[in-house]
Amino acid sequence: MSAASAPAAARTIPVTADLAASPAHYAVARSWLDALIERELLRLQARAELSLDLQQGLRATESDIDALLQERLAAGTAPGPAVVLGEQARQLHAEFADQTPLAALGAALDLSAAELDLVFLALAPELDLHYAARYAALNGDTGCRHLTVDLAARLLRAGRSGGELGDAVLRRLLGPRARLLADAVLEPLPGPAGTPALACACVAAPVVVQALLGLPLADPRWPREVGWIETAAHAEMDPAAGAHDVHLLCGDDPAALRSRAAQIATTRGWRLLGAGAAALASDAALVVGLRLAARLAGAALVVESTHADAAEAGARAVRDAARAGIPALLLSADRTGIGAVLADVPHRRIDVEAPPAAARAACWSRALTDSGIAADPDLVAHLAASFPLTEGRIEAVARSVALGPPQEDLRGALGREASARSNDALAGLATRLARGHRWDDLVLADNALLQLHEVAQAVASRETVYRGWGLVERTGRSTGLMIFFTGAPGTGKTMAASVVANATGLELYRIDLAGVVSKYIGETERNLERIFAAARRSSAVLLFDEADALLGRRSEIKDAHDRYANIEVAYLLQKMEDHDGVVILTSNLAKNLDPAFARRMHYLIEFARPNAVLRERLWRGMYPARAPLADDVDFRYLAERFETTGGEIQAIALDAAFLAASAGTSIGMAQLMRAMTRRQTKHGNPGGLERYREHREALAAIAGQRRTG
Repeated sequence: MSAASAPAAARTIPVTADLAASPAHYAVARSWLDALIERELLRLQARAELSLDLQQGLRATESDIDALLQERLAAGTAPGPAVVLGEQARQLHAEFADQTPLAALGAALDLSAAELDLVFLALAPELDLHYAARYAALNGDTGCRHLTVDLAARLLRAGRSGGELGDAVLRRLLGPRARLLADAVLEPLPGPAGTPALACACVAAPVVVQALLGLPLADPRWPREVGWIETAAHAEMDPAAGAHDVHLLCGDDPAALRSRAAQIATTRGWRLLGAGAAALASDAALVVGLRLAARLAGAALVVESTHADAAEAGARAVRDAARAGIPALLLSADRTGIGAVLADVPHRRIDVEAPPAAARAACWSRALTDSGIAADPDLVAHLAASFPLTEGRIEAVARSVALGPPQEDLRGALGREASARSNDALAGLATRLARGHRWDDLVLADNALLQLHEVAQAVASRETVYRGWGLVERTGRSTGLMIFFTGAPGTGKTMAASVVANATGLELYRIDLAGVVSKYIGETERNLERIFAAARRSSAVLLFDEADALLGRRSEIKDAHDRYANIEVAYLLQKMEDHDGVVILTSNLAKNLDPAFARRMHYLIEFARPNAVLRERLWRGMYPARAPLADDVDFRYLAERFETTGGEIQAIALDAAFLAASAGTSIGMAQLMRAMTRRQTKHGNPGGLERYREHREALAAIAGQRRTG
């Protein structure tokens, strides 16, 4: 989970009451351990004395030590009754085994009595530091203050009500592949290379210590992306939601996914322990630790996958949790690769999407009213139709505007907030074109301009036609619109897309084809999937500018390259048909358009090169009123004598302005003609200055005739 989804106040949670404990709960268990330690100290003393008797360097066997202790006990000279201590330990063990929080721990983790004994031995130094000193003395190493395999074997050789534990059993319970270590209940401590297996030490995991001491569960090693999540329900839950212990929640709104996860948890009575899939992907030990914490707290594991690269890692964590009997929920915006990982795990898939327009209108009305904003019916209808937001995001938009400064343009303020929240996923994959173009900025032929107005009207009324009038049931397609602009470079295709977006109150995002089309097989399709997945719940208009690389006519298959190129074209066509938003594609060469694309386009608009009248309008509208123009500027001459597009006129006008500014003069025909000549020469048509010189001479001759006349 992100830090925002796991705030500091909710990063820890108390464990269940049956595990909560105070030091008094362990009084009998500590007496048991004290008896075992005292008995082992007697045995160490006997071993030392016996070694002297048998000559230094010879090892005393356990039977030798037992015989010596028994002999001294009978003679009344033994320092402590080892046999009595062993019997006392067995009786104490029978008393505490079923009464301390260890019993609840064993039930939660399905541990055996022998495993619980080992857990308590590892826990003891956390209860009282004097056990750490005793362990160091028993280990014969002041630096080793923890439980070792050898120490566990010596302590538990006797003193258990369930019988003695042999060396083989203890090696199995504390070996590298033992369940206690594999499930991270006990954690091995690092030691020098070559440390004998018997000298390897271990400690109880932090969350196990916290659980047995009644403390909140919060491993200090958890990253910020891990934490406990509030589980208060926000709405009524579908009664069928509790049918499975594994849920796959798919959607593009993280807040909505978390809200639905909280609803499910409330219905099932789960606590929620959340983690980000990216953190789990890079830390296998973290995955094991989270499973342990979830089992101790009776919680469900929630994995949030916000990046495609981590989606499979998140799915694996959920799958493994399910196999361990832990409820799990996977929150994912990217469905790629998840299905195969969860294929053999029974789960329920829930698509958390924005409600339909009618339900959104009700949400908008309620959210605006609750925020103290007048819920004007026209405003509500516009917001509901334009922005496919979830209920949580609608409430956030209303609150944000209400908390901000007073707005003269309330509709615009709400639209900007709604647009920002609907397009956040798309922002990382495409470029937002923040251009303020309006209808008056377009200089186009009447037919093209009329068609653009029709496009804008169609975009604004999509919801009414498709869903309100039910046309989507007849078309069998999505509720999207596909629009194709074709024409020479500089004829205004991108500007027209900006005008349509601005007229409908939508953002315009340009797709960078350089980052989409890949030479590697299948990579183009994956890139397109990410873009359309992010745009699925976005209100933005997608612009595939200069999309010739993706719109090429499918060809006869001659080799593998042709086959995969055709697949890319077919895949783009499929994604566009399934998309519920507006897609605008532009191309300089309409003849290269695949017939399948042309047939499916709702609108196909051709941007012709402007005629002389339109070129003059373009020239006259190029410079603002404050730009210094010389008296000799002749826009009509430029329009009539040079066949330029709007983009070329813009470049020439800007070049001339730079020339004038560097010379400290007004923008005159001299600068305009120099810039024009550069442009003409660049396109293989030199002679601009010669034409202008002839024009000047002709004008001078006409002026002379008027003077003499």
